[in-house]
Amino acid sequence: MKNLFFVSFLTFCITSQAQNRQINFEHGDLASVLAKAKQENKLIFIDAYTTWCGPCKWLAKNVFTNDTVADYFNANFVNYKMDMEKGEGIAFAQKYSVSCYPNLIFINGNGELIHRGAGGMPAAMIIDFAKAGQNPSTSFSALKTSFEKDGLNENNVFAYANLLSGSCLDPSPEIKKYLKGVKDEDLEKRNNWILVRDYNNDHESREIKYLFAHYKNFESKFGKDTLESKVVELGRSYFAKYTNSSAYDKTGFENAKKEFTSLNWPKSKEVIFNAELQVYDRFDSKKYFELANTDFLNYNYNNPGALNSMAWQFYEKVEDKKMLASAVKMAERANVLMPGNYAFLDTHAAVLYKSGNNKEAESIAVKAIDTAKNQKMGAEEYKETEELLKKIRANSK
Repeated sequence: MKNLFFVSFLTFCITSQAQNRQINFEHGDLASVLAKAKQENKLIFIDAYTTWCGPCKWLAKNVFTNDTVADYFNANFVNYKMDMEKGEGIAFAQKYSVSCYPNLIFINGNGELIHRGAGGMPAAMIIDFAKAGQNPSTSFSALKTSFEKDGLNENNVFAYANLLSGSCLDPSPEIKKYLKGVKDEDLEKRNNWILVRDYNNDHESREIKYLFAHYKNFESKFGKDTLESKVVELGRSYFAKYTNSSAYDKTGFENAKKEFTSLNWPKSKEVIFNAELQVYDRFDSKKYFELANTDFLNYNYNNPGALNSMAWQFYEKVEDKKMLASAVKMAERANVLMPGNYAFLDTHAAVLYKSGNNKEAESIAVKAIDTAKNQKMGAEEYKETEELLKKIRANSK
């Protein structure tokens, strides 16, 4: 019996080791990694991550420790991890236009970009992705060069857009060039509309002017909701001069609102509301919360994330009980749209407490803590809700 146990235990240990190989990442600086890649005639695989990135952690835990992935990457590449917000990572992110995480980048020993992609990929996908980077005809740099050399057309424009978007790069400059060659009436074709919808926010462009001149045609072909969402997005572009300004140009902003109203765009009231909210958020806190108090729930009725975020801002910065009542309604609606969300329940409990409704606040806070425990969250993650619950109970005595 002893011997059988020993053999079984040994087998378990060997099996455990076999299932825990991992990508071997270099620990020197980038210069040493480049030198090693040159010496071994290999590409460098760079895991461009940040410490706060959830998908980065998922890759590190679940994919980089996969036997097949580890064996392939260790055999074929010099592997290196870089935090894009520290040390050499900051300059690297700027040089290679890293704007989302994880960014998976392959360079050669000269530092030349060969292949790239972004996001958490399962084991089989990341191996296929790496193999594409090793092929001179399917790597990112080869495909991008080929597209731009041949010129974009209706047969390759989506492939080009997907190639760049897959690395969080902006394909819109080349797509705008392509759209300039499209006939006016062909802008109503589905594929061209998708390109305008996704990559053109210039309200003064030919394509957008054509959209508004033939709005009913687009609406009947592609749907009211899609068109209205695009209009709201275009509105952000229209007022960007004022919403992004370093100083409050009150006169200019008021004139811009009048000019915009005269255009008679659909959803114009919502566009102006969003612009005002952005401007006041930066330059007039009092007006910001007054405006959100009256209209935010109406314009964001089906957006749980936005409602929860605004309700939390009220909790942190608003003292007026009447205004806090609107924050309670926002939090309630967010929880209706997305029930069982710990963060949303926590916000709801907080605004109820601050508005003076201790009884309901206690009930929701308990529910939030129970939700966190059921979801196996760590005690530190819901510690603030427990502290809130103590305040609520102390205030109820």
